[in-house]
Amino acid sequence: MHIYDYIIIGSGLTGLTIAKKLSQETENILVLEAQDFIGGGNHAATLNSTSISNGLRFFPSSDISFKAIGFLEELISRKLVSSSQSSCVETYESSGFKKFVGFGEKSPAFYEQLSYFLSNEELLLSENTQDWIHFLAEGLQEKIQLKSIVTKFGFEGLDSEKPKLTHLYVNGTKTIHALNFVFAGPVKDLINLVPEDVLNARAKAKLKKSKAWQGVCLDLFHNLAVEKSNLFLLDGTTDDEIGPCIGRFLPKADVGQISQWMSFIDSETAEDTENIGLVLKKMKRQIKRAFPELSDSIKKERISVSPVLSGSDLKLNANSTLPKVPNLWIASNQVSPYQNLLGSLMQAQLILCSLGFATNLDVSSEIIEIPEISEDP
Repeated sequence: MHIYDYIIIGSGLTGLTIAKKLSQETENILVLEAQDFIGGGNHAATLNSTSISNGLRFFPSSDISFKAIGFLEELISRKLVSSSQSSCVETYESSGFKKFVGFGEKSPAFYEQLSYFLSNEELLLSENTQDWIHFLAEGLQEKIQLKSIVTKFGFEGLDSEKPKLTHLYVNGTKTIHALNFVFAGPVKDLINLVPEDVLNARAKAKLKKSKAWQGVCLDLFHNLAVEKSNLFLLDGTTDDEIGPCIGRFLPKADVGQISQWMSFIDSETAEDTENIGLVLKKMKRQIKRAFPELSDSIKKERISVSPVLSGSDLKLNANSTLPKVPNLWIASNQVSPYQNLLGSLMQAQLILCSLGFATNLDVSSEIIEIPEISEDP
C-alpha cells in the first residue's frame, strides 16, 4: 500500500501553488482534480479564435499584493508584474460617463466581491493568469490525476476523541492513503465528505446555509473599438436585487475587440439556470445603455459561470486545519479574508506557512489571524 506525503484536492491557482512548493520538498505528492482540465476558474478560454482569461481578471496594487505575487514569481521563476497604474472606475448615468465614487445607501449584496475591483491602483501583469497555471503545472504532470472526484474522507478511530484521517475515496471506489491532506475545493463539499463524528450536523447545517458567490461572466467580441482600458461599473437600468456589473475592454486587434463583463450570483440561486439568465439579461441591458453602438456590432459572445469565489461559514483552527482533524488543511480561497486572485494566493501561502514552509509573508503581521476554536457543541 502506497502512502503519499501530501494529497492536494483541487488544481486551481491555490492548489497548484501549494503543490508546486511541496514538490520542492518531496516527490511523494498527488493532486486530484475532478474536471478533465487543470486550473479551475483560471484555465484559458477562447473567443473568436483568441485565447483569453476565463472571465474578467484584475489584480489590485498594494503592499500585500506585491508580496503575494512576488512569492509566485519566485516559485515559478517568472516575472509576472510589468508595472502598476492608477485605476479609475467609470460609471454611466443619463448625463454620460463619470468617475464612480460609491454606492451610497444602495450597496449590492455582493459588495465585497465588487470592491476587489475598485482599488485605486492595479498591477499590470506581464503574463496572463491562464499562463500562471501552465507555469505552475510544469514538472507536476505525472502527479496530477484528472477526472478524480473525491467522494469521501476515510478516518480511523471515529469513535475516539481524536479520529485520524488516513485515506480518501476517489470516484466512489478507489482508495488512496496519505499522511496529510490539503483541500482546495468548494467548502460546501465538506458537508458530504466529512462524517458527522468530525463535522457535526449543526456545523454542516450552518455551512450549507452560508451564502457563497459565483461570477456570471459575459465575454463579447465586437467590431466597434473602444479606446478606454479602465474598468466600468454599470447599473441603473432597473431597481432590483440583481445588482450592477463590472467590465473592461481588452486591447483592440485587427479583426475587432473583446470586452469582458462580470456580475455575481449566490450559489444557491445559481442552481436554477433561469436565474443566471436574468443576471445576463440585465448585464446586456446595462452594456447597451452605456454603449448603444456596441450592441449592434457584437458578433460572438461567450457565457460562463465561475466556481465559487468566496463566502463560507466554516470554523477553522488558527493554522487553517479543520477542528478535530490536524492533518486536513482547508486551502479554498473561500475561507480567505481576501477576494479573488489575491485571496487564492494568500490562502496558498497561509497553508504553506502552516506547513512550515517559508514564504514572502509574515503570518503574525500580514495575515488576519483566526483564533483557535473548537467545533460547535
